[in-house]
Amino acid sequence: MTVSELMARFPKIPKTLADEPLVAEFAQVCGEWLAMAQEPSACSTQHDARNQYYLKLIGPLAIHGYGLSSREDLLKELQGFLDRHKADPGTFAVSLLSPDTVEKEVKGPGCF
Repeated sequence: MTVSELMARFPKIPKTLADEPLVAEFAQVCGEWLAMAQEPSACSTQHDARNQYYLKLIGPLAIHGYGLSSREDLLKELQGFLDRHKADPGTFAVSLLSPDTVEKEVKGPGCF
């Protein structure tokens, strides 16, 4: 995945990160999971793998966009993802999932 594709797919990511080399590397390395990532519904009661990928991979970028983390903290977190992937690419995706991940997102009553 390219940075342009990442930014287009997830508009919550601040455009100020578009020229950051670490974001480009993150998009390329994590592209497989970013392509599957899906924001959970506001009324989700249990998250599936796509939701977990969104929360773990896109969450930090969105939090930075809301001004709740510094650029430096975000870049450290992205570097952490890249380091974990490099150390053990075979188990990286599993490391993004919590033990209570369900097969299909579960939404609360009255949600569609």
